[in-house]
Amino acid sequence: MVEGIIWIVFIFYLIYTLVPTFLIRRLGYGVFKSRSDSPCAALTFDDGPDPQYTPQLLDLLARKGTRATFFVLGAKAEHYPDLIRRMHEEGHLVGLHNYMHHSNALMTPWKVRRTLEHSADVIERITGIRPVHYRPPWGVFNVFDFLLIRKFRIVLWSMAAFDWRSRGGTDKIKRKLIGKVKDGAVILLHDSGDTLGANPDAPGYMIEALADVLEDARRRGIRFARIDEHLPGRRLPDRLVRRSAEKRTALPAASSTRDQASQAAAEAAANARDPQAAGEAAASAQAAGGAAATAHGSRAADQAAASAQFPQPVTEAAPAREAPQSEPPTPEKHRGLALRAWMLWERLFHRLYRIQPGDSEHRFLHYRIRAYHGQELVLDDGEIIRPGDKVAELHLDNEWLRQAGSQNSSMMKLAVQMIRAMGNSMPRLAHRLLTDPAFADLKGVYGISMIHRGTKQFGFTVLPLHNRLWRWSSTLYLRVLLGMLHPGGFGRLQENTARLNPRIIAMSASQMKKRYAPGLSAAEPSSGAYYPEEAYGAVLQELPEGMAGKGG
Repeated sequence: MVEGIIWIVFIFYLIYTLVPTFLIRRLGYGVFKSRSDSPCAALTFDDGPDPQYTPQLLDLLARKGTRATFFVLGAKAEHYPDLIRRMHEEGHLVGLHNYMHHSNALMTPWKVRRTLEHSADVIERITGIRPVHYRPPWGVFNVFDFLLIRKFRIVLWSMAAFDWRSRGGTDKIKRKLIGKVKDGAVILLHDSGDTLGANPDAPGYMIEALADVLEDARRRGIRFARIDEHLPGRRLPDRLVRRSAEKRTALPAASSTRDQASQAAAEAAANARDPQAAGEAAASAQAAGGAAATAHGSRAADQAAASAQFPQPVTEAAPAREAPQSEPPTPEKHRGLALRAWMLWERLFHRLYRIQPGDSEHRFLHYRIRAYHGQELVLDDGEIIRPGDKVAELHLDNEWLRQAGSQNSSMMKLAVQMIRAMGNSMPRLAHRLLTDPAFADLKGVYGISMIHRGTKQFGFTVLPLHNRLWRWSSTLYLRVLLGMLHPGGFGRLQENTARLNPRIIAMSASQMKKRYAPGLSAAEPSSGAYYPEEAYGAVLQELPEGMAGKGG
């Protein structure tokens, strides 16, 4: 029972967070990590704002004339609105990092959406600009975060200095970054040390080391820009621009004239469709900025002068030259990479649980010996497998099934190949299990499969899964597996959901001996040729439509 619960939890988190995080971080699906053809690099800072370290960091960036991107926590933004306002006024980009520093893997999709919306509302009230750039804590995703790609620009990183730990001090950070930062890089740093796993004094070492990193980059001609400047030629979706504008008209008139000028500049640049319009927008923004500086006296004028030292951003609407666009990966390519990742997990699983091949010549069937845990199995020959009995747990080789499906031109050919593989493997598996003295008390063999209709002709009893939770988790896992193996993907499987229900298949040791090894000897059979003709049609009916591609 305990092992079953552990398996359910593992399968759930495998599907809910481990696989999505791997696909997004490894394959870069729907996220931005770096850009090889970008003329600049990007500094990004997570977990702030921090009342002690963020002001020091902003002072350093101002002295060096560097713009950066801050992925902030909504709760901290509420506590320290002046720091958020200063980030915005000094030309930095403010992005989202959840409301609290909680992993998306531990939150429901609805809670993730609520915390992001609340955090965006907080920042919009302070700056007048609704943030659309998002980085999840620890770079961990859940399966529903794929939907966030439609609404947010998800940003990861290509370089990390591991600066959240104070061990190694400034030297560790310098070794990671000095001389290694290149155009197109997105650098991950932290301006707060009060999150899980971080040291409270770590940001102090980061700020000290960053001064040398920025000086090294200046000598090498590396320019730093905000993330939105790092992506030339990209605009906010019109629906987000309209929504942001509508929300800002409903906000109280609490923003300064300078904030309104910045807002007008951002909207004008975002909505400009051609170089001439972009130039007019920039001129209008410059005039508005000058008026704001005059209205606010010497402090605003000083800030405007400091802003003039920053490198001019690349406007999204009119890049100096159109960057070459790489062809986006096709869904088939993504599926192929995901399938290879799944097969890698399959091999790791076999090693972890010591799953053995049932036939040294044919790798269709595998097994592991274990004590049975589950419902009582009453078999067709009268034998009963009870919890605690020693059994051989059967596993189909999914790599074999994938290759067979891709190599056969019709479903009939695949069904015939599966029947032959089963007929060859079962006598050898029976011989191995029945001749090993260690398995003298073996009660039988069993497995759980969605391809089970043809198994009765091989001597198996087919039984339903009674435990609802185990049936649900097994169905989810096996459907994901078949969706990975199916050439048509998950869409085609939706047409056959009524037939894709897992069943227990089991056979007693006495039935196995009677059917496959009546004259058992010490020599392993050289060939197993047990092909019940009635099994062909049953297995053919069981296969999902299109499993082997189009007929031919």
